[in-house]
Amino acid sequence: MTATLPLVQIALAIAALGQPSSPPAPAPRHEFQFLAGYSPVSATVIGTATDRRFVVAGLVYSYTFWQSREASIAYSAAVLPVSVVLEPDHAVYGFGVMPLGFVFNFHHQARVHPFAEMLGGILASTEPVPLEAPDATGLNFMFDIGGGIRWKPARNRAFIAGYKFLHISNAGTTRFNPGLDNNVFYVGFAFLR
Repeated sequence: MTATLPLVQIALAIAALGQPSSPPAPAPRHEFQFLAGYSPVSATVIGTATDRRFVVAGLVYSYTFWQSREASIAYSAAVLPVSVVLEPDHAVYGFGVMPLGFVFNFHHQARVHPFAEMLGGILASTEPVPLEAPDATGLNFMFDIGGGIRWKPARNRAFIAGYKFLHISNAGTTRFNPGLDNNVFYVGFAFLR
């Protein structure tokens, strides 16, 4: 009987090893981000307007709809209640909505990881931008493309630092379409759920 006791203990130990461990908690899929950014200079990659700066602040919502071990893709939308074009002699205030966007996170399970993003939408401003001229408009389209670094000190929050190339233009809806290119450097804080 004493010889069977170690065999029973060994059998129980082997059986315990074969039992599945509790699955890890699923990664958060919802992200609510506050961001603020500044473009110190206007480029002329697509647009032709120069000598402009841009200030932006707003909220971004992202939903991760696909993820693997190494990457994830999220749908993203932004509301930008602070969208200010700083012209040489005054500021033009605007409100932006960017409902179409995607965020690509690489090595998203790491605490610090890179990401790439793109967003598109519209900007309504108090005056035509980037120039006050005949046939100019205060309702423009905008899109951005960029990336940066995300740091997750905890499972449910993250800090973001990034760069966006942000283009604003009326997309040829009027005869006058100079367009404005912005080099936006931004920071953000996100809650993850």
